Amino acid sequence: MRALLLAMILVLILSLSGTAGASLLSDWFGVDLSTSGGVFDHDWTPTTATADYTIDDNWSAYHGRPAHGGEMFDVEAMYFDNDANNAYIAVVTSFNVPGGATFLGEHIAAGDLAMDMGLGSHSLGVDIDGGTGRLAETATSDWYQANTSFIAETGPTNFSGGTTLGYAALDYYNYGLSERGYGTYVFEVTIDRSLLTNPAFTEMVGLEWTMGCRNDVITLNGDFDDDTVVPEPSTLLLLGSGLLGMAGVVKRRRK
Repeated sequence: MRALLLAMILVLILSLSGTAGASLLSDWFGVDLSTSGGVFDHDWTPTTATADYTIDDNWSAYHGRPAHGGEMFDVEAMYFDNDANNAYIAVVTSFNVPGGATFLGEHIAAGDLAMDMGLGSHSLGVDIDGGTGRLAETATSDWYQANTSFIAETGPTNFSGGTTLGYAALDYYNYGLSERGYGTYVFEVTIDRSLLTNPAFTEMVGLEWTMGCRNDVITLNGDFDDDTVVPEPSTLLLLGSGLLGMAGVVKRRRK
């Protein structure tokens, strides 16, 4: 009995220590990127059964065509999932997020993330290029195309103004892989469901992201799943403390 309790406590400690530096892409969606010969060779499919996702790696067998302007502008994949507390979004791209890039003498901005609750039209925006994660309720007039010199596909890419609803947790990083001579970047967004007026089970959400020149656009239509609450670290610590107490009781009884 004591050995079993100690093993359970060890598992809890390891799970808590693993939360530091965790990423949604690998730890939530279960996608680990890899390359061979300078091209991606991994499985894009998430291991999370409830996740919605779309693959748009234009150099792969999925599409077999380059993005406008080449690999530098390629958006690879987008993922969406939720639990009872949050909505989770991850985007993989070859475009530098959030810093942007220079192309033909012009700075190309990273686009903001557009969201539509119920599949509307850019009703919400998350600030990506500014790196703040500001979540805003937006109107069509709040959206604009950041780089009008390049119009591969028309439409808005960034927003300004709107009504601030709160702030999403925004994380972005260079994955450290080179595909066809360009880096691989990931940005991840975690949004408290209360900021989205607590979407109900099966409620739809539309997502769109691109860079300021709109050379490659990725869209995803998903829905909210009826997931159970995931214990917070503090709850797990309390559980661990309880197990430690139980171990003490067992030890005293055996004496």
